[in-house]
Amino acid sequence: MKYYSVLISMLCLTLCVNVVAAQESFTEGVLVYKVTLTTPENVSISGDYTFSFKGAEIRKELNLDNGFRDITIYNCNTAKIYTLQRDNRKKYAIQLSMEDLLAKQAKFKGFTISNEVLAAEKIAGYPVYKGTVNYKNGTKSEIHYTKQWKPAQAATYNRFPEAQFFPLRFFYSEDNGISMLFEAQKMEACPVSSSVFRIPKDYKMISYDEYNQLRK
Repeated sequence: MKYYSVLISMLCLTLCVNVVAAQESFTEGVLVYKVTLTTPENVSISGDYTFSFKGAEIRKELNLDNGFRDITIYNCNTAKIYTLQRDNRKKYAIQLSMEDLLAKQAKFKGFTISNEVLAAEKIAGYPVYKGTVNYKNGTKSEIHYTKQWKPAQAATYNRFPEAQFFPLRFFYSEDNGISMLFEAQKMEACPVSSSVFRIPKDYKMISYDEYNQLRK
C-alpha cells in the first residue's frame, strides 16, 4: 500500500508540474508567423511576422512579399511604443500612444473560448487546442493555440488581450476589408539580444502628430 501511495503522490506531483508548465509566461524568445493578407479585391499577399520578446519588451516585424515592412517596438514597463518608418529616404521612429493601443484592445477584452478540443495536428512543434473565440459584440473566429505558454504582457495581442495561451493559427478581418491569416512556423524560448529592441541611431524620434505634418 505504501508503494502505491508513493506512486500516486509522484503522479499527482507530475500532473501539478505539467499544469504549472502550461501556465508559464513566455518571457524571452522568438515567434514567427507565416502571414497571408487578402485585400477587398481578393488579391493575396504573403509574408512573415516575427515577434521577439524579452521581459517587458516586444518587437513585431512584418515583412510582405510586395516590399511592405512594418516594425513596432513596445516597452510595457515605460508604456512607450515606436513604429519605424521610412519616408522619402528619411528614417523616423514615430512614438505611438499606449493609451490608444489599450483603448483599441478594450472591445476585445473579456472574450471566451468555446468548443475547445485537442487538435490532431501540431503547429510549430507544439500540440494545440482548437476552439472558437467569442467576443462580446457577437463576432466569432476559429483559433488554434498552445497552453504551454502564455504572453508575459497582457497587451501582446490586440485581438486577444490578457490571453492565457499563445495563438498559433488565427484569422481576422479589419474594418477596411483586409483579412489576415496567421500560422506559426517557429516558436522558440531562447536568448534575445537587448539591441533588438533599441531604436537605430539613424532613425529620428518624432511624435505621431509631427509625422503627420511631415507627410502633408
